[in-house]
Formats: sequence, structure tokens, C-alpha cells
Amino acid sequence: MKRIITIAIFIAVFSAGAAFSTVNNIPVDIQYYLGTVTMPISLVVILSLVIGITLGALAIFIGSLQLRYENRRLQNKIDLREQELDSLRILPIKDSH
Repeated sequence: MKRIITIAIFIAVFSAGAAFSTVNNIPVDIQYYLGTVTMPISLVVILSLVIGITLGALAIFIGSLQLRYENRRLQNKIDLREQELDSLRILPIKDSH
């Protein structure tokens, strides 16, 4: 069921994008520091979305790497504490009486 919903959403987004591209095919000039490029406005919008999504995904990936590192560090601390507890439990209790 989840796969069918994903495919339906993909088809809807693709159809909307195709309709957007056919309606907005007027060329625009994109000026940047190194020169000028002329391309259809629909392509400019699509490229902007792709670049934004890519940069957002990269930021999320970097954040998750930091969390994974912190998780691994804390798990190692827990393992060390558990080993210490196990070694203390093995020691015999000395009675002072």
C-alpha cells in the first residue's frame, strides 16, 4: 500500500512539473559573476529546487553524522561502566567483624 501511494505521489509531482514546463518555457537570462546563461524559466525553477534539496540533504546528513559519533561515544562509555560494574560484582565482600 505504501508503495502504491509513493508511486501515485511521484506521478502527480511529475505531471505537475511537466505541465509547469510546458506553460513556462519563456527564456530568461541568468547573470552570475562569470557570465550570463539563457535558459527557460521552468528549468531555472527546477534547478533551484534540486540544488536546494541537495544542500538540505547534505546539511541533514552532516548533522546525523555528528549524532552518530556522539551516540557511539556514549555507548562506549556505557559499555565501560557495565564492565566496571561486572568486575565489582565478582569481588568478594570482606566482612570487618
